[in-house]
Amino acid sequence: MHKNISGTMFYSLLFAIGGAPTIAMLIITAQTNDPDVINTALLGLSVIIACILVPVILIQNAFLFYKRKSMQLEENIKPLCHIYLGLNVLCLVYWLYIQFF
Repeated sequence: MHKNISGTMFYSLLFAIGGAPTIAMLIITAQTNDPDVINTALLGLSVIIACILVPVILIQNAFLFYKRKSMQLEENIKPLCHIYLGLNVLCLVYWLYIQFF
């Protein structure tokens, strides 16, 4: 499998796992600062977002796996690989900020 296609598949799965709680936390903190509401809503909203995000990414990865030998796709997918890597870094920075500040 080509480097960019496999990287995109890996980073997108990481984002599916870590992006759902991050998006949920961003939505919750935009609406309230009450810790009790945040704690109760985080799990439910994370599951709802994951139920949408994970199937979309799995469909994308199934397509990438099916077309994995295409050199044209390898070059076209390179920016998407960097976007998913950037999203993962942003999610990590956000959670580190939440924990320490």
